[in-house]
Amino acid sequence: MVSSICCRRGQDDERGRAAKREDEEEEDQVEDEEQQKEEEGTSIWGGLPDQLVERVLAFLPLKDVIRMRCVCKKWSEDTRSTSFAKLHAMFSCSSSREQQQKPWFIVCTGKRRFLSYDVNSCSWKLLSVSCLPDPDLQVLASSRGLLCYGFRWGELTSTDLYVCNPVTKKWEHLPPHPEQMVDHFGMAYDETTSAYKILTMNAAASSSVGGGAFSSSIGGRNSIRDVRVYDSRTKKWTPGVLPKPSMHFGKSPMVFCNGWFFLMDRMRPFCELFAYNIEQCVWKELQTVSPRYFEYPSLVECGGGRLFMIGIVKDCHRIWEVVINNQEEDCRETMKLVLYETLPSQFPNEFKVRRVSSLVGAGRCPNYNPFRLNAIGSSNNLICFTSNIDYSWALVYNTELRTFHWSSKDPIHPSLSDYAGVSFQPCLAASP
Repeated sequence: MVSSICCRRGQDDERGRAAKREDEEEEDQVEDEEQQKEEEGTSIWGGLPDQLVERVLAFLPLKDVIRMRCVCKKWSEDTRSTSFAKLHAMFSCSSSREQQQKPWFIVCTGKRRFLSYDVNSCSWKLLSVSCLPDPDLQVLASSRGLLCYGFRWGELTSTDLYVCNPVTKKWEHLPPHPEQMVDHFGMAYDETTSAYKILTMNAAASSSVGGGAFSSSIGGRNSIRDVRVYDSRTKKWTPGVLPKPSMHFGKSPMVFCNGWFFLMDRMRPFCELFAYNIEQCVWKELQTVSPRYFEYPSLVECGGGRLFMIGIVKDCHRIWEVVINNQEEDCRETMKLVLYETLPSQFPNEFKVRRVSSLVGAGRCPNYNPFRLNAIGSSNNLICFTSNIDYSWALVYNTELRTFHWSSKDPIHPSLSDYAGVSFQPCLAASP
């Protein structure tokens, strides 16, 4: 009896060991098959010519190119080369409109960081460019894939400037400017020459701070006493052409469109545009009658060389297209504002117009409006609206499709109080 029990136990143990050996053999077989597949995949990519691999990677969206750098050292090096950057830019431009990279709208900035709304992923992004040397730098301007960093105090801009591509981490410290501060500041990138230019202007009224003279036109309209242009090809600041003394400028930001820097001025009932061509070094002046009850106007460029004016009329936010016509008789240009769109009447609380009458005692009129929409244009037919009170929302308007898109509420809430108001087009080819 005992011997039969021991025999059965021995048989059970033998069957168990046999089953275990079969399981191990199956696992080894699966591992061998997976390894064989990996080796076959590696051999396929490894056997391709480098130029073909480069072209395949160049078709990827920029975010996927950044991820591919983690695959291997060779791909990391190849995707950082100048030739790959140009190839990627060429394929990006030739791709369909739906596949093209859409801009990021940079809303606020400070401490080398910026908060932006990414239209591609419909999400908010908080990015830091730690490669820059000064920890207190702010985003001042943008053109294509480049950001210009510096310092801004109120309506004055410092001329201690840095230009950086946050994707490639390449940056350059610009040479000293003749002025310590400037009143007007703009930036433009030329894709044909792969170069950029920066335009600065100073108003006639001057003061002195810390032993250095600078200009200020805060709270008024002043003529311009100094114009300077920086060219990345020569790496020098050169004097520009002064506008006529009759041209008086407010504090609106510069907008670049069709080779011209535009500045807006408004003296009711008129709305004036002054434009400077940095290649031809000439000025032009355009004037039209403003819409009635027009408040808080702002000017934006929006793809295809189109200019738009945004403002409030009787608590209603509206968009006008700026139409510039040539008069053949006297070779003059005229301007008119054509109503293009009315923004939705239903806004989140952060976007609602609020009239505050309690501030009359502080020297403001009874219908003072502490709220306004900040408008940011882009080269992709998109305009981004944000509130000057709360940066956690964004309204994106497509001027071609005439559609609106609400962003989700920003979950990041960074302590960045300086408004930036620029659109940024991430790319590899733009170099400072």
